[in-house]
Amino acid sequence: MPKNKGVKISVKTVTTAAMLAAISVVIGYVCKNLFTYMVYYRVTFENLPVILSGLLFGPVVGGIVAVTADAVSCLMSTNPAVNPIISLGALAVGVLSGLAPYIIKKKGMAQTALAVASAHLVGQVAIKSIGKTVYYGMPWYGIFIGLGISVAVGALEFALICRLRSSRGISRFLEE
Repeated sequence: MPKNKGVKISVKTVTTAAMLAAISVVIGYVCKNLFTYMVYYRVTFENLPVILSGLLFGPVVGGIVAVTADAVSCLMSTNPAVNPIISLGALAVGVLSGLAPYIIKKKGMAQTALAVASAHLVGQVAIKSIGKTVYYGMPWYGIFIGLGISVAVGALEFALICRLRSSRGISRFLEE
């Protein structure tokens, strides 16, 4: 009988990743309804669970969580059309945050800073801004407004993720 040589992923990883995707969807839904100005500008922390999943489980799981959360979020919106460029931006958030532990080996603030900064600058500001410009007609200067929002949100996400990663309860849960 042939042995399974595929990637082994634990049930705990799958369920934790699914919960993080669900949390991202809920945060996105609440923020879309409360903190959106026009179609393009939104203060949201929906990337926090995606970045955390990338840091905890790597770029593949981070990307899967991001794309899953984006797809479910699209299905729940009033206009369920998927914007492929924004979905690519979401994928970049998950993958880039998952690459940070490979670039900076030591778990800590530098690793978290790289994950949050790369996710926001590339995924949120660069790629998603292109999607908003192409699909929704966002003016070019909207990129700078989005950058300002991402810097503020990213700073708060950085602080929250550092706090979560330093928590003994969460560390114990992940080590089991």
